[in-house]
Amino acid sequence: MPARAWYSHELCFWHDPGSGAGYVPVGPGVEPLRQFAVDPDLRRAEGLVRAVGVMDHFTQVTPRPAKDDDLLLVHTSEHIERVEVASALGDGDAGVYARVNYHSAMAARLAVGACVEATSEVIAGTFDRAYCVVRPPGHHAEADRAMALCLYNNVAIAARAARRQGVGRVLVLDWDVHHGNGIQQAFYSDPDVLYVSVHQDGLFPPASGLVGEIGSGAGRGTTLNIPLPAGSGHEAYCAALRRLVEPAVRAFAPELVLVAAGVDASGHDPMGRMLCTSQTFHLMATALCELADELAGGRIVFVHEGGYSAWYQPTLVLAIACAVAGLPAPADPFLHSLAHLPGQQLQLHQRRVVEHLLTHHPLLTGT
Repeated sequence: MPARAWYSHELCFWHDPGSGAGYVPVGPGVEPLRQFAVDPDLRRAEGLVRAVGVMDHFTQVTPRPAKDDDLLLVHTSEHIERVEVASALGDGDAGVYARVNYHSAMAARLAVGACVEATSEVIAGTFDRAYCVVRPPGHHAEADRAMALCLYNNVAIAARAARRQGVGRVLVLDWDVHHGNGIQQAFYSDPDVLYVSVHQDGLFPPASGLVGEIGSGAGRGTTLNIPLPAGSGHEAYCAALRRLVEPAVRAFAPELVLVAAGVDASGHDPMGRMLCTSQTFHLMATALCELADELAGGRIVFVHEGGYSAWYQPTLVLAIACAVAGLPAPADPFLHSLAHLPGQQLQLHQRRVVEHLLTHHPLLTGT
């Protein structure tokens, strides 16, 4: 059985993006509300994994904060200083909809540190699989700016750290409901990092993650965007996985798999309009572990990204944890409210996205 590691740190749960409504800060017409991204909800998710005994299948690791050398693999020194200063002041926006509190800079360094350390240990063979349950998230953060709750780009930095450690080809699969513009920006012309994003079409950022964005220069073909229409459910995600992701990954033949494992494509999430269930996330995580076993010597790291349903996020994190541990999908008390919806079946307009990419993307057509 593979050795599995769980990376988290209490201070990651102390990061707080402040009051607002969705991404919008308090202002004219915006009454202060509890933010969807308040991180005690993620602490509850970790508590559920522990309460049902699944944590017993993991080695728990407390990460160290990332150093500047790690952050500079992706970000500019000016960006790092901006995050540190805003956090030291105890409040402020470190970028675009990226508010911080006093603990945020350290939480962000710990999130990056967890991802870099987990990746390093998986490469070294200490662990085969790792799950980093950390905040703040990262996939929107660009080289010179924070964005949409993301301060540092956790997964992109981990991928660069893996390349620094000698890994030849890295797969980054991002199934967060929003497009990971920051990860795409980091590797758009890099032929050694395949970035695959399965996201809701047109959600966030605007006009980002289109099917025609396939990479540039030497990296042409190593970006694969799968923008599924709003309302896509379990079967649409399964079709994207089986017909697009798996053949693309086999064609690329990665030596390491990194998964930006947001859970905000669920049918209960307030920040998206998709219909995924815990079974969807368990199936996808299991499939990625099997691909890692087949192609990358089992080396795979999952990194938590978005997830904003206070009641459903714990079950979704548990589903991924069960898949990483090689366990069946967990009981889901919320499944009945989603599984019967007609959007769970593959629709014609969703199938067209898959078929277009099958006949147009260079990695899938061999051109």
